[in-house]
Amino acid sequence: MASAVTCVPGVCVRRCGVSRRRGLTVALAAVVALMTLPGMPGAAAQDLEDEAASAADALEHATQREREAVARYEEAVAALPEAEARLEVARAAVEEAEERAESAARAEEQAVADLERAERDHTRLRRDVARAQERVDELIAAAYMGGHAYSFTTVVTAQGPGDLLDRLSLLDQISARTQAALAQLQTAHAQAEAALAAASQARQRAEEARVAAQQALADARAARAEAQAAADQVAALVDARAEALEVARQERARAEAELARVEEQLRAWQEANGAGPTLPSDLTLLMPVDGVLTSGYGMRVHPITGENLMHAGADFGAPAGAPIRAAADGVVMQAGWNGGYGNFTCLSHGTYDGRQLSTCYAHQSEILVAAGDVVQAGAVIGRVGNTGDSTGPHLHFEVRLDGAHTDPLPWLPECLC
Repeated sequence: MASAVTCVPGVCVRRCGVSRRRGLTVALAAVVALMTLPGMPGAAAQDLEDEAASAADALEHATQREREAVARYEEAVAALPEAEARLEVARAAVEEAEERAESAARAEEQAVADLERAERDHTRLRRDVARAQERVDELIAAAYMGGHAYSFTTVVTAQGPGDLLDRLSLLDQISARTQAALAQLQTAHAQAEAALAAASQARQRAEEARVAAQQALADARAARAEAQAAADQVAALVDARAEALEVARQERARAEAELARVEEQLRAWQEANGAGPTLPSDLTLLMPVDGVLTSGYGMRVHPITGENLMHAGADFGAPAGAPIRAAADGVVMQAGWNGGYGNFTCLSHGTYDGRQLSTCYAHQSEILVAAGDVVQAGAVIGRVGNTGDSTGPHLHFEVRLDGAHTDPLPWLPECLC
């Protein structure tokens, strides 16, 4: 347990022994859980902790626009593999359906050709049957009406053996002349029936092939539509990822420009107003707020771009409305709204080792001083808030030398109290 300590302006009487890294963000809870798993190497667990802390810190100071872009990016990255897999399946389905459609179309074409050929054969054979029938009719007519008419009548009316012999003789004559025609007629009838059956089967095959071709084409169209939908989804996800990257880059450029702008503003104030009194070399600043360190100074890896981002100060979690105190005697250089910093105040404290020392306080809910005010160390200059690029009530505290940001923790009591 930390021991009690009394802090006075510029001096921390006794060290508290409290870790500077207390108050880890909620994002590290999963890392801590992983570290407790059996077989988790210490080095790997530390790497996970560092990576999670870096990502959490990077987003903690992101704009709402950038946080939304991160959410879209993560969603796109998570959904992209499934969408790409669906696209591949749909493309394969299109190819298969088109092959089926082509095969069915070829089958229908062949069936139609078979049907046309069978119908031609049937038509021809029907003509042959008609000609054979005409030939038989002519022979019978000749037998009745020709030179054998009397003999034929006699055979028909014969009542005895003699009459029967005459009848048979006439029939032999008719048979000799019509036998070939009758055989041809019988063959033509059989061929015509076979042709009709073949034509019917060919027609049935053609109809089945046509239906199969239509179904295959419908399947191909449906598969193509699904493939297009999958392709559109992939394209949308790629666009979303690209948009998120662009937003992240824009916000990174804006944040860097903001850092440079503050540095320029502080230098301009120094040139106009002077560097102020000389400060002792063993100067220790007061804690600006009663809170816990949630994010330190340094580079952060952006979760989308993978690029390094500078966190130019230290963050201390504290309740909304908690008092913010001047870290040392000074003059208010600026106090007001400043982009991603929200409500922002900077104090000039004097010259330290030949450079002008200033401190800045961001994300305040309320500013209680104005530019040009002279303040004493420990004076309440504002209240903790969540303005600007912030995800929750906290104080973003910066220490700057000649306007350039530097790590504020070495300037504060080691106990951070």
